[in-house]
Amino acid sequence: MSSFTDRLVIMAVPSNVRGLRRFLPPGFQRPRWEVMDGFRYAVGSLEHPDEVINVPDGFQFDGASVPLLFRMLVPMAHPDYIQAAALHDWMLDSGLYTRRRCDQVFHEALGVLGMPGLWRGAMFGAVRLGALRWHARKLISGVS
Repeated sequence: MSSFTDRLVIMAVPSNVRGLRRFLPPGFQRPRWEVMDGFRYAVGSLEHPDEVINVPDGFQFDGASVPLLFRMLVPMAHPDYIQAAALHDWMLDSGLYTRRRCDQVFHEALGVLGMPGLWRGAMFGAVRLGALRWHARKLISGVS
């Protein structure tokens, strides 16, 4: 079974957008987090992994991309899934993986972290919907 080989150590990164900080409540701003100690995720068995994904220290991410209307139910940063969100964001940012692969590993990582199946499915569905939006923006902007 896949597993995280290290625990997650993160620090909040203060927003540097002054106008937003003055006028919007904190819940409306997108938080940023920085990985303080890099961590690894072993895909497959821990003894003989198919792949080891290394998330380096210093990597900044925004937690789970949750629409504002749903943040009361699913906060952007929660201990039950923040490490899976960091892994997913790093995989996307690295450019080494397809969007589909990133989403599959995210779904698997949620299970490793003990996320119940219903919520794991809902969060996986949300990232797949996000992928559709991402692809649509790419097509509109003409980026290949």
